[in-house]
Amino acid sequence: PDNSISMAGKVEELRTRVDMKTHGVENTATTDYPGNYEGYDDSWSMKKFKKKFRVDVVRLTENDVEFDMIGIDASIANAFRRILLAEVPTMAIEKVFIYNNTSVIQDEVLAHRLGLIPIYADPDKFDFQSGSSKGEFGEKDTIVFTLNIKCTKNPRSARGSTDPDDLYLHSKVTTADLRWTPIGKQAEMVSMRHHLIINL
Repeated sequence: PDNSISMAGKVEELRTRVDMKTHGVENTATTDYPGNYEGYDDSWSMKKFKKKFRVDVVRLTENDVEFDMIGIDASIANAFRRILLAEVPTMAIEKVFIYNNTSVIQDEVLAHRLGLIPIYADPDKFDFQSGSSKGEFGEKDTIVFTLNIKCTKNPRSARGSTDPDDLYLHSKVTTADLRWTPIGKQAEMVSMRHHLIINL
């Protein structure tokens, strides 16, 4: 076999492909600079970027979008991912006041999980709390929830059952157990969906 042809194919693969292996991803480092591969001018240019780059929308719904970015370096694609995570406005639980927690999970871990719950609310309809508010809150900057749930034995569970969902009542806490207290006209602005918070 012609080693020069096989080597050229290998170089082309390294330059243009990200490999998904069983235990990781390879070839993610950028090569957009000259001299990285002999005989190739891989210097970055806006003209080449516009020609090669495209976005294919795979799925688009009211709440999410799935898309493929093609013709872009993995590091730049990752930069877009980080921008989306950091810059897209979202609503989340920020302050948690715990009065009595006898579950198997620590207070700080429970508070962290509550903070990860996606709140289906339009951030554009709310304002950031000002530093001078001194604990005051209103319908335009705060959403209030309470969580009061207790795991108890199910007296009607089947004999010999080992399924926690059968043995206990409220063994799983989800956002269905959160009680939302609308402030002002918030009932017209916000809705909640159910997500698992903890197995008690």
